[in-house]
Amino acid sequence: MDQMKFLIIFMALLLINPSLKSQTSKNKPENFFGIQVRTILPNRLVGDQAFVLNENEFESTITPLVGYSYGGIVRIGLTKLLAIETGINYTRRNYKVNYNLKSVGLIAKDEVGYVSCDIPINMLVYIKLSKHIYMNVGIGISTNFNASNISSEINPQGTHLFKIEGGRFDYFDFNTNADLGFEYRSLNSGTFYLGMSGRIPFSPTFEVAAAYRNGTNKTVTNGIIDGSAFSLNLKYFF
Repeated sequence: MDQMKFLIIFMALLLINPSLKSQTSKNKPENFFGIQVRTILPNRLVGDQAFVLNENEFESTITPLVGYSYGGIVRIGLTKLLAIETGINYTRRNYKVNYNLKSVGLIAKDEVGYVSCDIPINMLVYIKLSKHIYMNVGIGISTNFNASNISSEINPQGTHLFKIEGGRFDYFDFNTNADLGFEYRSLNSGTFYLGMSGRIPFSPTFEVAAAYRNGTNKTVTNGIIDGSAFSLNLKYFF
């Protein structure tokens, strides 16, 4: 936590330092502002995995779907080959839920999701490949605000009720970030970036419960959503 506070204070001092505005030499590191869009993809190596909840004859399968994220970015140059990148992003994570009541052969499907916002702080290292093309590698941490819980129910055939609920463990959690990508820099058109990233939380994000009810009969199963993610990233810097 002390290291995060130091980085935030350091970046703020860089941004408000008026001497940065007067430095026009090509040898000085540059600062950038941009936007990014991320497509969150289900992935077996990094990311939430499909899992099954069982209780007696009631089975629920929860499978991650494609999600998305977008936001603004600030990149602060430290040297020609080092930079700090931060910003704020809106994220939507989606999941498919398959219910199966084996005793009567009743099957139902639903889709749910949750919203979060994250503020990453990543250290970037550039590798110059040509006059305009760079590869960069980034690693850091992010603070994540879990803005919503999960709740959805369906009622097939009138008397059968299937429901899923998810509760965040905390409003705020923390993640480790890693990025790898390539960018094309143009003085006239800006900087275009294409890459991929992984996010691994320090602790699980949600506890979920799937339930079936028919009259007074009720069955509940519980599980954990880890919250890790793999994404493809598109960025543009002005």
